[in-house]
Amino acid sequence: MKSTAALFLIAIATFSTACSLPVTVEADCAWARPIRFDAATKGWLRAQMPWPDPVRADLDKIAKHNEKHGMFCR
Repeated sequence: MKSTAALFLIAIATFSTACSLPVTVEADCAWARPIRFDAATKGWLRAQMPWPDPVRADLDKIAKHNEKHGMFCR
């Protein structure tokens, strides 16, 4: 029982300190890069019109990522 309580307290301490770490735009921009498609992928996407819903949803996520990157990381 003591080990379970100790693990629980360690988990609480870890999560409490992890959430208080400062998050900066510079830290995110250090690893994030815009997502670019090569010519073959662009050709495939053009040939697949209209896109299936899962593909459209993923492309929307990529577009939003690239917009945020362009706004905050340049």
